[in-house]
Amino acid sequence: MTTEARTMGRNLSLITLNKLIQLMGGALWALIVPRWMGPDHYGRFALAMSLSLLLWWAGDLGGLEVFGRHIPPLLERDPDKAHMLFGQTFLVRLLIALMLVPAMWAVGPLIAPWLRGWPAALVGLAAGLHILSWTSFHLLYARKEMGKWATELSWRLMTQLPLVLLAGKYSLTAQMFAYTANEIIYLSLALWWTRDWFRWRYLRPRLRFLHPYIRMSLGFWATNVGVILLFRTGTLLVQLLTHNSAQVSFYDLALTVFFLIFTITDQLLRAFLPTVTEFHEGGQQDRMGRWLQELTRWGAALAVIAVLTVQYTADWLLPMILGGDYTEAATVLRIMLLSLPALVLVGAGTVAAAVHQSPRVKLAAIAIGAITFWTTALFVAPRYGAVGTAWALTLGLNVYALILFAQVRRALHVSWRKLIPLLLLGVLFLPLRIWVADYWLWGVVASVLAALAYLTVANITGLLSLDFVKMVVGLFRK
Repeated sequence: MTTEARTMGRNLSLITLNKLIQLMGGALWALIVPRWMGPDHYGRFALAMSLSLLLWWAGDLGGLEVFGRHIPPLLERDPDKAHMLFGQTFLVRLLIALMLVPAMWAVGPLIAPWLRGWPAALVGLAAGLHILSWTSFHLLYARKEMGKWATELSWRLMTQLPLVLLAGKYSLTAQMFAYTANEIIYLSLALWWTRDWFRWRYLRPRLRFLHPYIRMSLGFWATNVGVILLFRTGTLLVQLLTHNSAQVSFYDLALTVFFLIFTITDQLLRAFLPTVTEFHEGGQQDRMGRWLQELTRWGAALAVIAVLTVQYTADWLLPMILGGDYTEAATVLRIMLLSLPALVLVGAGTVAAAVHQSPRVKLAAIAIGAITFWTTALFVAPRYGAVGTAWALTLGLNVYALILFAQVRRALHVSWRKLIPLLLLGVLFLPLRIWVADYWLWGVVASVLAALAYLTVANITGLLSLDFVKMVVGLFRK
């Protein structure tokens, strides 16, 4: 077995394990917290968490792509420069983190009258702590320590849940203290795992050292901020356009489940970036293209299966988990999931863009997608609330994904003639929802049968092949 096969196998195993933990955490969070708080109080807490997330993405500066692209070759050629890149990036993020608390203290009351004082300050503090921890977690990613890298997202809700439950049911300040305490846990882990990289000579201000990396960094930073604006500004828009905390809770809960499914797919694709980068650096362009092509097609197929499963089960599953007050969240989730297959193309396109250091292709796509989302939401959110905003989000995400994929398709070597029918094939199974959505047993059985039928038809028609499985098996046999 080759070294790259062992590395890839270990990485995928660790990520799979962490994704199972993430699913358990998300299920427990959805099962306990919304019902415990109620729609109005959960809507306020969800908005505060969403704002913190927006801030930490704003301070990320494209670290994952920059570290994933540059740290591996630097460690081989010039380890001192790799350490310097980490140290100077940490210093810049520290400066950003220090500005977030006063910024939120001033802006919070403008967003919602109850977001003032301690809750607003804690939103900024939690975001700053997260930004600092991401510097170390992105380093772990670049060093292919995928188990440690995936820990931060995968275990977050598992540790956040008991802290929030101890914080009190009605105090937003106490809940945000618990949320901030969770950030301290992961910052401590991150600093401990990368403690050997903190040396004074790398942390002394030498910001000019970052100049060669700034162009790529800012490009991917802009696109990452664009992605999170697409995903998370909907919660803010529902608050500003409806002034209804219950509608905020419906939207945010559906988004949490949607984002959980998306991040599982996205992290699995991103796990291949360091390996694909090695193919690129070694001049193995054909090999890199084959891997990206098969990842794209199989990722799209699995996304279609996920959409069908949610369409068949969401109407009874979410109210059963969340309570009868959250029935509308199921409709919101079903609408959001319609964009998941296209987002798989985003994951593959992001890997290709990072390998070729071409953030501009992603930036143009995200700008058009975000404008589409915001413009549509302004018209539909005041009238249709969370459901209307979900349709606007789905439209914006699909526009973003298709524009990005069209620009990097040649690098992925993916044929439209096979990919588009592969996606459209799933549409044939959507009408079954009318007969199975109201009864849980029929929904589960129909999901399994639809998945098997979809994969069988795709394989028979040549839209999907077993080449990817053969490639993985062949890699491990070398």
